[in-house]
Amino acid sequence: MKKNNLVIESKDGKENYDILLNVESDGVNYIIYTKHEQNECGDTIAYAGNYEFSNGRQKITPIEDEEILEFLDMILLQIQNKMNGGDISE
Repeated sequence: MKKNNLVIESKDGKENYDILLNVESDGVNYIIYTKHEQNECGDTIAYAGNYEFSNGRQKITPIEDEEILEFLDMILLQIQNKMNGGDISE
């Protein structure tokens, strides 16, 4: 499987991430990405943001709306469940 890489530049430098999922909803583009870090429970830490292109560059803005974060979390859980052989209609 080909990995989609994402490089985020900030005032602190560049960080590399792998893109897990792109989602479009109501004309807004969202991206879910990871550095494959794990939390204390052993779950992979994922980040989410909405993005747009400006001057040939992709700009990612953190998502602060809890409803949107829950929506994206639900999508990830459904995909994970389907990949593990479960029913996607939860």
